[in-house]
Amino acid sequence: MSNRHPSDWIGARIGNYTIQELVGEGTFSFVFKSLDRLTQSERAIKVPKEEAANPEFTRDSHPVGNMAPHEPVPTQVFVKKPDRYSVQEASPYSIHKIQIARTRSVSEQGLVSIDDYSLEKDRVFSVMPLIAGKTFRQYMRSGPVPVAVLRNLALTLQRLNNNQEFGYHGDVKPENMVVTNSGVILVDCGFFGATEYGETDDEKKSLIVTTPRYYPHLKADDLLAFGLLLWEVACRKPLLNGVSYSRDFDLKRVTDDLLDIVHKEEDLGNFHFSQIINTEKPTSTRGGLPEIIEHILMRAVRLCFTDEGKLDAAPGYDSFEEIADDLRLISQEGIHYL
Repeated sequence: MSNRHPSDWIGARIGNYTIQELVGEGTFSFVFKSLDRLTQSERAIKVPKEEAANPEFTRDSHPVGNMAPHEPVPTQVFVKKPDRYSVQEASPYSIHKIQIARTRSVSEQGLVSIDDYSLEKDRVFSVMPLIAGKTFRQYMRSGPVPVAVLRNLALTLQRLNNNQEFGYHGDVKPENMVVTNSGVILVDCGFFGATEYGETDDEKKSLIVTTPRYYPHLKADDLLAFGLLLWEVACRKPLLNGVSYSRDFDLKRVTDDLLDIVHKEEDLGNFHFSQIINTEKPTSTRGGLPEIIEHILMRAVRLCFTDEGKLDAAPGYDSFEEIADDLRLISQEGIHYL
């Protein structure tokens, strides 16, 4: 583990692998292209940092080609106590260990595989295929996103959620998805649950490793994360973006039920969901969106507008299969890009 400059790694050897070039950098790790000296094949090797990075300098973290910096959407770490959430300083080594444990237990074409790893002191790494493709963030920035790609992602998440050994990804965001010729591949899963992360009993609490922009309730809710991603694709900007307080918005435009949900989150110290109060109709954000798209987006983020024009909570989709069916229907109606 090290926080030395990425260029200092080039040519270094870790286990059976020779590092060739940096292909990704995230909050907790570097990802390099490497050469497997035994098979003479190129692999992606992930090396945890000594400390979590300053989000200002993070880039996409995934095993693909060179990337330009962008506005960071960092993964964060929280501890959940009985009546409070609190931000936690986390060791990149601990995060790396959790991701290895979760990923290597699953064999799924839509989730990157861990082919080799080491947790030995001073030689911590994991090895993955070197995937040819773009992150979903890059894909979004290159132009409208095909509905077929979104449907492929929904069906991939459905399979993962139905896998009893896996259950949830936990950090679905554009930086953690690679769009390839054969479909979307997810990397860097999050974590929600008990862990031996701490050294003392007081530190061994329920740990949360995720991105609040897509998991604003700080719960393992991949379905809502997909809905928020879908909104961002269609409206060209995220629905939620940072911490806010309910009192910052016009409370008269929302129902008491939705306001009650927001206040309960704030009472727990979670202010990532509060900005939901400021939601406008998708057609107000991006004119010309078909009504059927607006309906899907509102349902995907579990919101609706009452007959009086107030924003309210709504049931939403029950499964990825349901939302995949709706995406198929809009394709049949001639809407092939969002």
